[in-house]
Amino acid sequence: MSDGDAQEKEAGDLWPLPEGWCWTTLGQLGIWTGGGTPAKSNKAFWSNGTVPWVSPKDMKSDIIGETQDLITEAAVAGSSAKLIGRSSVLMVMRSGILRHSFPVGVTDRQVTVNQDLRALTPHNSIDANFVARYLRLSVKRVLEDCSKDGTTVDSIEASRLEGFPVPLAPPAEQKRIVEKIDALFAEIEDGEAALSEAKTGLEIFQRSLLKAAVTGELTRDWRQANTPQETGHDLLARIKAERAAQASVKGQRKRKQEYSPIDPTELPDIPDTWAWAYPDDLTAISKNALAIGPFGSNLKVSDYQESGVPLIFVRHIRNQRFSEDNPKFISSIKASELQSHTVRPGDILVTKMGDPPGDACIYPDDAPMAVITADCIKFTVSQGIEYKSLFVYFLMSCYGKRQIADRTTGVAQLKVSLDRFKNIAFPVPPLSEGNELVRRVYEALIYVGDATAVVEAEAANAARLKQAVLKAAFEGKLVAQDPDDEPASVVLERIVGSASTIDPKRRPRRTRTKA
Repeated sequence: MSDGDAQEKEAGDLWPLPEGWCWTTLGQLGIWTGGGTPAKSNKAFWSNGTVPWVSPKDMKSDIIGETQDLITEAAVAGSSAKLIGRSSVLMVMRSGILRHSFPVGVTDRQVTVNQDLRALTPHNSIDANFVARYLRLSVKRVLEDCSKDGTTVDSIEASRLEGFPVPLAPPAEQKRIVEKIDALFAEIEDGEAALSEAKTGLEIFQRSLLKAAVTGELTRDWRQANTPQETGHDLLARIKAERAAQASVKGQRKRKQEYSPIDPTELPDIPDTWAWAYPDDLTAISKNALAIGPFGSNLKVSDYQESGVPLIFVRHIRNQRFSEDNPKFISSIKASELQSHTVRPGDILVTKMGDPPGDACIYPDDAPMAVITADCIKFTVSQGIEYKSLFVYFLMSCYGKRQIADRTTGVAQLKVSLDRFKNIAFPVPPLSEGNELVRRVYEALIYVGDATAVVEAEAANAARLKQAVLKAAFEGKLVAQDPDDEPASVVLERIVGSASTIDPKRRPRRTRTKA
């Protein structure tokens, strides 16, 4: 792109404004103040403080007042922290959140800020809320135009931000615009609150549904009308006999039990026709029915390739569904070396690591053979049990999550080992009842998913509507202009001089510093 083309593009960023408005820059609107951190080693600076000290963690609302940390007046006097007045615009200049957002807020009292923020205290006739709402509209442009290049921590370059263009309305119109935005946002936020309540209600319904399913409450009416030919206890006995017969044919030794007897007093009540079982009790085949993925000595990053046998990572096991996002593969030759870690359609997948671990799903019927990685557990249930999804529902229920939590270790990285997973007790209903449970839960979860999608779509519409309101506001289309209002250019000339306005046709090209 030539310099001429670039200048034309930059000028095109500035849209036509109504009579009485003018373009200026953020730096011309007031006094800019940086921040600082009083010495943490001086406890007197941080004990019994009365002055709010704002850091990025406090920048979560439009109005900034209460903060997590308070400092003393002595700390202000004895450090680089400076007092910033009420109705100042605070902006985060350095934080990981700048990858996707640009937090802005307006102070409702005198505060100080740390070095990761900057404050703009507007001149008289410049409404702080007008400026803040414009920046809320311009998040994407601020991040694109003002971010520093080549830094390890996401940050905004102060000089670029001060040169960021602002459409300035007459002072009286600024206030009318802010009042109109606030009124419209209040209506939209009432709708957002209702959507949030609806989403919470759906989440509560889903938790209640899973709880009722895995304790048999969901099929109480079914049991009253049906008598199963085989109880859960009978089903487990049959699987055990089939396993023993299989081992006898293959000349295998009887498996050694590696877990203590189930104590039902620590578990929820279930119907008499149900039973509790450990994962090992639910597998008809003994070898590799329960397994974790290969560790680094057997599977290295250098083994990854663009196609072949897919690998399953924790990120693929989410919210009872298998995700194919960001796939990685290994060769069929490497996969043959890792046969004990292979996964086939119908296997249950469980996250061994995570926050928290224990998310689960069924590997899809139409999926190819795959290999799990070290942070996942594969659980192959006996073919005689048709309702495998019920075990996923159980792990997602409050009772399953409690058992996972009781067996989780670690602090920075939570994990549940395979040996600990083997000591989780699963409910086992009769086959006919289990199939009915899965059918009912599946249908209800479809309803929950559809309703959640509608709620999320409406929430996205609300966010877009807010942006549309802001766009109309700063194009001068939200409120009527008053020809008697003092023009913005006159206000700026009185405050800082005639050079404060931007001529869109002569606006200089922005430059980027190369990393």
